[in-house]
Amino acid sequence: MHNFRLIQFTDLNSEQLHHPLCIIGMPGIADIGKFAVDQLIGIFQAQKYCEIIFNDYPAGAIVDESLLSTPKAEILFYKDPKKAQDLILITADAQAMSPRGIYEISDYLATLINELNVKKIIALGAYPIKQNPNSEINFYITSTEQKYIDEFLLHGDIQKVNKGVIIGSNGLIPTLAKARFGIEGIVFLAETDNSAILNESYTDLQASIQLLELIGKYFNLPIKNTFSQKKITEISQDLEEKRKELENDLKTLQPPLTVPDMDKSLYI
Repeated sequence: MHNFRLIQFTDLNSEQLHHPLCIIGMPGIADIGKFAVDQLIGIFQAQKYCEIIFNDYPAGAIVDESLLSTPKAEILFYKDPKKAQDLILITADAQAMSPRGIYEISDYLATLINELNVKKIIALGAYPIKQNPNSEINFYITSTEQKYIDEFLLHGDIQKVNKGVIIGSNGLIPTLAKARFGIEGIVFLAETDNSAILNESYTDLQASIQLLELIGKYFNLPIKNTFSQKKITEISQDLEEKRKELENDLKTLQPPLTVPDMDKSLYI
């Protein structure tokens, strides 16, 4: 695994965890899955287990408040004080740049998940549709197990995905974990306007937060009603201001090397 550098921050093994549930949210359309997991990290004040640096991540350093960091994937954990259900949370700064890279990092993360004795993975993402005239967001499920599809369809607020391809780590990690280690996987997708495919700076906070509340409801996570509409608006405004600042900064730079952008529409 010479393509990877694992930086471990704390010791963590399967014997220290109680029925760990893994939740994944990688960058993608409207960053629905990534924002959801980022919020879970904050809600549970999750501790960092490790970072993974991969040589197929975008070739550039991330600057935030003048601090430099390399693009990376992160695994964090939360230990339930009641010892009922611990959480393993996984996200990343970017998707890998090539199809092979996406496969390699997904396979590597699936291996790390298995080492922590995870039995179930939940991945979160977006389901792009033509603009929905209604404010209500629909949710979709696909899974490695027919029993979960049947179970969640009974609730009436989730629909199944009949056909399609989920390209990227959000879909590959659960399927590789199932194929290699027998770990069960569920992918939940929240509707978002398909114009988000062409707008890489757009984050659909409303869809992301409603998706959070959905999994909170079904997996006994204390996150329901954590976000008021006022807070959603404040976060949206903050993200928009940061986006504009970044765009203005980029206009003043003339980099010697141009790296072609990866089409974000590949990632659900």
